[in-house]
Amino acid sequence: MNTLEKMETFIVLAECRSFTEAARRLYCSQPTISHHINYLEQDFDSRLFHRSGRKVELTKQGEVLLTYAKQILSLVDEASETIKKVDYFEQTL
Repeated sequence: MNTLEKMETFIVLAECRSFTEAARRLYCSQPTISHHINYLEQDFDSRLFHRSGRKVELTKQGEVLLTYAKQILSLVDEASETIKKVDYFEQTL
C-alpha cells in the first residue's frame, strides 16, 4: 500500500469515525485500517485520532492532516484528468 492509499483510509476514517465502518467502506479488514493509521502516525510522528471504544475523533494534528490529505487527493485526481486530456489531444493529431 502506498501513501496515497493510506491518506484515503485516513480520510474515510475521519469521516465515519469508526474503524468498522471505514473497513466496510474500503472493502478491507479492520487491522488494515489500523495499520494504515499507525503508519501515518509514525510517519508524521503525531497522534491523529483520539480512540475511545469503537469511536474515534480527530486530534488537532489530525484536523490539519485532513485538510492537506483532501487537497493531495484532489490534486492527484486533477492531474489524472489533465493527463487524460493531453493523451486524447495527442491521439487526435
